[in-house]
Amino acid sequence: MNITKTGVSCAALAWALVCVSMPAVAQTQTDQDEASAIDEVVVTARRRDEAPISVPVSVTVLGSEQLRTLAVDSLQDLRAVTPGISVGEVSGGVGGTVSLRGVGTTAGSNPTFEQTVAVNIDGVQLSRGGAVRVGQIDMEKIEVLRGPQALFFGKNSPAGVISITTADPTRTFETEVRGGYEFNAQERQLEATISGPITDTLAARLVVYGADMEGWRDNIADTAAAATNAIRPGSVTGSTSGGPQQRFFFTRGTLKWEPTAAFDARLKLSYADNEGIGYNQAGGFQRIYCPNGVPQLAPQATALNGGVANPALATALSVDNCRADATYANGNINPAFLVGSPEGFTDADGAGNYSQQLHSLELNYRPTDWLKLTSVTGWAKNDDFRVDTYAVAPSDAVGANDFTGNTGYTQFTQEVRVSSDLSGPFNFLVGGFYESSELETYTRNILAGAPLFLHFIDGTTQSVFGQALWDISDKLELAGGLRWSKESKDFAVARNGVFQPVAPGSADFENTSPEVTLTWRPTDRLTLYGAYKEGFKSGGFAAATNTGAAFTTPLNALYLPESAEGFEGGIKALLFDGALRVNTAAYSYDYTNLQVNSLDNSSGVPVIRVNNAGAATVKGFEGDFTLRLPAMPGLTIRGAANFNDATYTDFLATCYIGQTVADGCNLLLNPTTGRFTGQQLGGQRLVNAPEWTGSLGGSYTGSTAVEGIDWGMNVDALFKSEYNPHPELHPGAAQDGVTFLNAGVRVFSSDRRWELAVIGRNLTEEYRVDVASNVPQTGIATRTGSTTVGGLADLSGNVNRGREVMLQLTFRPF
Repeated sequence: MNITKTGVSCAALAWALVCVSMPAVAQTQTDQDEASAIDEVVVTARRRDEAPISVPVSVTVLGSEQLRTLAVDSLQDLRAVTPGISVGEVSGGVGGTVSLRGVGTTAGSNPTFEQTVAVNIDGVQLSRGGAVRVGQIDMEKIEVLRGPQALFFGKNSPAGVISITTADPTRTFETEVRGGYEFNAQERQLEATISGPITDTLAARLVVYGADMEGWRDNIADTAAAATNAIRPGSVTGSTSGGPQQRFFFTRGTLKWEPTAAFDARLKLSYADNEGIGYNQAGGFQRIYCPNGVPQLAPQATALNGGVANPALATALSVDNCRADATYANGNINPAFLVGSPEGFTDADGAGNYSQQLHSLELNYRPTDWLKLTSVTGWAKNDDFRVDTYAVAPSDAVGANDFTGNTGYTQFTQEVRVSSDLSGPFNFLVGGFYESSELETYTRNILAGAPLFLHFIDGTTQSVFGQALWDISDKLELAGGLRWSKESKDFAVARNGVFQPVAPGSADFENTSPEVTLTWRPTDRLTLYGAYKEGFKSGGFAAATNTGAAFTTPLNALYLPESAEGFEGGIKALLFDGALRVNTAAYSYDYTNLQVNSLDNSSGVPVIRVNNAGAATVKGFEGDFTLRLPAMPGLTIRGAANFNDATYTDFLATCYIGQTVADGCNLLLNPTTGRFTGQQLGGQRLVNAPEWTGSLGGSYTGSTAVEGIDWGMNVDALFKSEYNPHPELHPGAAQDGVTFLNAGVRVFSSDRRWELAVIGRNLTEEYRVDVASNVPQTGIATRTGSTTVGGLADLSGNVNRGREVMLQLTFRPF
């Protein structure tokens, strides 16, 4: 990490702490409102307005006041208040991988693969990771529902749902301008919002956001240039100074129309655009493990030296420290490989350009005081363009490592619901859902003349769902429901415009997922519930990286649907006159055909693959608490913990490069080579599934010695135990347990006209890996599945962001 950047950041944080740490003399009325807001947030986990204490679902809900008080600006910040959640970045920078209770997606950059944890933004379900950042701006509420969710959020989800509600227009005219600067990454942010009524029945809101980041990673590839180019001129052709080097723009417009008390309409139009350099040139993947202690760059040196081995050149190239940190050593694309590039691309820095549109229209009609009809129409479009090198080295010696890609995805959804609010013991909700999607994607070699394999995947989803509620007594409720769904997908591949043989070319997936919950509410401050749930995610077709000749045999790219079933129960309580709120839950689920996404470099060419694990079990317990002491108004103490035993019970996986028979590569004998190709991962923990996660923190808000000026602070420690992010559980990828520290301080006027904040994340500067894979052209593949040791490959991985210290100023003139 750059010492100057770190020093400036620490100095800024210290300055802010000194400035705002004044004696608190009283709690303001605004802060009293904030303190009670946690119990007033409406939960819509069952598509009904319910209080957090009474809803029989394992859910974390944060309203607008809590989002501001806890400085929750991204899904990553949810780790401080949500047990069992993991959020990481994937290639592209506007997306992310999300897992709950150890179940999630490990390589979210695959455009054909849907997230196991769905993201729902303003009622529109988006199953791909690129949607994550779009919903994080101008948020009104976040609900995190853990476990299978079959009934209420668009398509079925086997692991959970993150439901984001963005802010609506206000009834009075309001404006807000917020600017921020993050010191380590030299990131500049500016956000402006205007909101208010246009007429008595129509209101509007517009938010515009822009960010420009130099980057928090330092690239040391050029330190190898002098020595290597002296041995072999042109070995290192240049590199970027660091990464990610991104520019992000976002805007959302909202109209809300309420002509009568019986009808309202809400229209939201969103657009986002991200431009940056190539993901790996920006350090998206860096070497994190080298079995020999230094990078294996002999193949690079041999290619640079005209096919003749050159150990001195390999040594000179080996400047990477093979650790997960804020430095990397990735060179640019070799300009010679860009000559005649099929797309005409000439920038050796590569490209990572992404845009997304998300539009939704919600209509609510109440013909009577007990009946509500809701329609939610959604339309989304993603366009991604990528140019990148997978050399993961200062040099780019082999053109086979360089790729360009383009993805276009369009989704239309329509959901209708009818719900009742009867005064008697019975109530119901019924509805239907439809989705139509079109995907065109390719990843091709960047060299002149490289063939274009264009993949087409079209899909439709139809489902009906319903739930009946029966109040057996005034304290006991029985709820039962199900969702029937049918998904159809068509698959085709064209090479240079000529369609190739595929089998199958289409597939249908049908499922019925029931859910039953029994809830006992002995008082209005205590809820106990038990539930049986099932979840489902359809199968599909995986678009591979095809670079060679036309198909001679039909391609089978089908992967199977994933399903889950099991039980969970929980207790929710408000204790000590509401000073302490506690939520606990225990769960046990069995997963069948768990979908596993990975980046396979075993052939020397990176290929994204989707496999099915035969079976897995996920069981454990979780809890969270919030404590407010009446004797210390303004102080909130919070914590969350999750013990999660997530293990494969049957998974015949491929072996990692260099894995020997003694290491477990002892299945699926290849009769031609005499070597094994498979390993049994039954009994091993799931990818990215720590046994323990937890958080402990607090916040305080009060008045300063200066009349009209208040202050607040928050501190959170986040812990997760050891885990492995490699899809084949390569032991070199294992990550030690870690504790991250976040903190923030702010001063603001009592009328909220202005606020100055310093927000710190990962202040102890810990680094861990979210996704790991083999580095191309490393290791000795011919030793895999044999008794010969010494064939392990180097590993690369995506590393979490380092220390963040942001100075943020907010001004609300109206």
